[in-house]
Amino acid sequence: MSALAGLFTLVLILVGVDPNFVQYPQHIVDPYGVEAYSLKVYQLIQAIGLFIIPYVLYRKWMGQSSYSLSLSSTQVRPLVIFAMVVLSSLPLVNYLAEWNASLPFPGSIQDWIEGREQAAEALLELFLRMDTPFDLMVNFLLIAVVTAFAEEFFFRGTLQPIILRLIPNVHVAIWLTAFLFSFFHLQFLGFFPRMLLGSVFGYAAHWTGSLALPIAGHLVNNGVAVLLTYLIGIETLSEEAETLGANEGEWTVALLSGVILLVGMWSVYRQRSAGARQE
Repeated sequence: MSALAGLFTLVLILVGVDPNFVQYPQHIVDPYGVEAYSLKVYQLIQAIGLFIIPYVLYRKWMGQSSYSLSLSSTQVRPLVIFAMVVLSSLPLVNYLAEWNASLPFPGSIQDWIEGREQAAEALLELFLRMDTPFDLMVNFLLIAVVTAFAEEFFFRGTLQPIILRLIPNVHVAIWLTAFLFSFFHLQFLGFFPRMLLGSVFGYAAHWTGSLALPIAGHLVNNGVAVLLTYLIGIETLSEEAETLGANEGEWTVALLSGVILLVGMWSVYRQRSAGARQE
């Protein structure tokens, strides 16, 4: 994939674009310029190189011992339930994110974390600038669909089985993978809610023996974020919709969200695969 990225960089140079913008994406001001769209291409290349190719190589190396990509008829109901559970869990995730952001850190670490967060927010704002349905479609495809498949292929489809082989304890493997999943994003003000989601995706993969549920859940989580940003941007929804559960006086909404998450995960657990039942 470095060759593909290098080829794309060469194309940019040939058409007169300075590729150094990749090092300082927060300085890009035009969300519809060549540089902004080039960043999206680089993200696509990164998703393929860092996540999808390792998964393909792992599946080829290990055969069918990893979680499958198939979805049997008996898994359709858990798939629908799980997608709804992830959707219902978002107020809890928002509440935990608000709590996570309030945690104190030593001075220099706090400065570094806030710097990372500001850079990530600037990049996300650039990516999520959407004025037309076409912009929404492009971002939904890249941020929701591609990211959901790529990250679940790697973290739940590759890394989690490898850790489980090294440490034959399901819970340790799932939570360690969730930790690494959250750490990879380098956005520590949302570290714990992201790790929680990673564990939810990990248990769903293990209990069903398939990546279908975690991919669906990941897609719902990212897709809702993209859709809400679009609707808020065109002033169809208020900004409070994006932080439902974390707004003042909404702790009961977050609590109900947590209860739904537990009940939904219990439902998925009860319908777990035969392999998971034996562990």
